[in-house]
Amino acid sequence: MNKLQEFWYCVAPQNDIPLYRGEALDDSVVTGLLTFLDYYRNNIQETFSESIQKALLHNPNFINDIRLLLGISDKRFYLDMTYLAHISTTANGERLVAEKREDLIKHSTAWFAGRLSRQGKEEWAKLISEYFVSNDLEQILNAFLSLSEDLVKEIFDNLIAPKEIQQKQAKYRGHGAEQLVAQSFYDAGATIYPESKHLTPMAERDPNVNLSTMEIVSHESAAAGIHSFDLIIKDADGDIRALVQSLIHTSDPGQYGVNKSDETVDIKKLIDRYNGSHPEKPVYLIGNVDGVGFSENPNGTIAKMLGVFDSFVQINTMFKVGLYMQQLGLTSGIRYIMLDDDYFSAEAKEHFKQKHIEPAGVELIDELPCSYEKSVRAGRALLIY
Repeated sequence: MNKLQEFWYCVAPQNDIPLYRGEALDDSVVTGLLTFLDYYRNNIQETFSESIQKALLHNPNFINDIRLLLGISDKRFYLDMTYLAHISTTANGERLVAEKREDLIKHSTAWFAGRLSRQGKEEWAKLISEYFVSNDLEQILNAFLSLSEDLVKEIFDNLIAPKEIQQKQAKYRGHGAEQLVAQSFYDAGATIYPESKHLTPMAERDPNVNLSTMEIVSHESAAAGIHSFDLIIKDADGDIRALVQSLIHTSDPGQYGVNKSDETVDIKKLIDRYNGSHPEKPVYLIGNVDGVGFSENPNGTIAKMLGVFDSFVQINTMFKVGLYMQQLGLTSGIRYIMLDDDYFSAEAKEHFKQKHIEPAGVELIDELPCSYEKSVRAGRALLIY
């Protein structure tokens, strides 16, 4: 498993990334909704899920009517479904998609609709219906069934939330991920700056660092070689030893993501240049990166960054923070680690054992030892001291 495969294996869906705190529809869209409501009303099955599955198999285009009923954007739907299809298996234990779990590939809404007219369509109908049911479709649908056609049209003309709300949510998820990684470094015993980042991730502006001298400088500085970072890790002498960049994309990273990845490459070159002159105390670049949105342009964003990060962590692999800090000699005390059996396969466990656990001098175990000082939950693992 290479770095990119590890990223996709452990990638987190939008709802797993912690939060720190419309436009009009044309007549054809409303007509489609009314058609779906009418079909459901006349074809109710024994269970609600079975009713939705039958509706989807009858008309795969009902996908768009249902997601609009729930206020779910097209992009949100296909990224969520990309993740669910990526981790799901059939009743026989076979993967729903052809690609391996290590090789996530984004699929469009139209692609998912197409699965409902092919061999194995029942499995896809079940997966998609479960997604809609988990988003409270039954309660919302029952409410709409009691409304007149005119009232349904009026409501749906103003259904979709303004884009600004979605952007704010994405921003707050990014800050939530920043707080989580800061907490992980703090729990590992590392010296972090800003000192309260794990408590109030939005309290201070990201610190600027002169990468030629590895000194924190004022925010007014704009000289070449000065960049801002979400978190700085210092050693016992107060010297900078690691710089953390957080880039969380639950949706399309767009040109911003491409530009940030290019900036990351430039930053690593400056760090390497500094390390060449200061081999006694090298500085490391750590990425806090996650989100299915990177599947929109992996080669232009996440693949490029993973190629230059000295290490990277995700929501599900926050345990790597403690392991990497211990490997570098910046913290100590972790003796064992237990990886979650319901998340990591045997092959994945072996990958983490060789690449991250053994280099930190830590033992991978399956059960808690008879005696230990403390345990810390970090992503999908338990660090034991």
